[in-house]
Amino acid sequence: MEHAIKQETTFVGIEPNKLLLKAVLLSGGEVLCKVLENDVAGYRWLRSWLQRNDVTIMGLRVCMRLDMPYSEAAANALAGMGMLVCDAQPAPLEAYLRSQGLPKDAARSAVVLAQYCAAARPAPWTPPSPAYVELRLWLRRLHAVRQLRKQEMARLEGHFHAGQIALHQLLRKQIACLDAQIRQHESAIVAHVRRHPDLPRPPELAGNYLRIARYGVGASLAGGH
Repeated sequence: MEHAIKQETTFVGIEPNKLLLKAVLLSGGEVLCKVLENDVAGYRWLRSWLQRNDVTIMGLRVCMRLDMPYSEAAANALAGMGMLVCDAQPAPLEAYLRSQGLPKDAARSAVVLAQYCAAARPAPWTPPSPAYVELRLWLRRLHAVRQLRKQEMARLEGHFHAGQIALHQLLRKQIACLDAQIRQHESAIVAHVRRHPDLPRPPELAGNYLRIARYGVGASLAGGH
């Protein structure tokens, strides 16, 4: 193991945003930068760019802030290509910044993440299971439908106060359809969790899902709600 660590001389730091990825490659004393689109084509271009720079993809340590928005898809894609995606946890990363005399806002910088990766060799991140990914998608869909219902309820009151009876009645029917969709989503989520009782608690459950809790879901879903 010690021999393998000594031979590890190539590291990548990645800074994602909604549309783009900024990648910094540290290799053989060189610092190379590449900006790509944050989508499937961009991830493939990143792999091609690394290979053109004589970088071995399998086992390449790539450091990202997985607590930041727009990092999830890139992390899963790069891990699927065989790279060792490393999550730069806030506490050790902040300690590294202090040791280097860098400001806190440097924590998002791709070059700093690459340098931190080289210095700290953070442990590889484990991609979530397909069941966990599916649960998050269900929860996001439920949230979207609930938000739409909230918007329609606001319009419903406006139509009523404006005397727009026909629109008011039509919207009541649409809201009833949304209520049925919400119940279907909640039932599907509960059934999914019961099939996979050991799933960790996704961040999407930060909202107040009381109906899901009343179904008797285990602590992974209902705890604290």
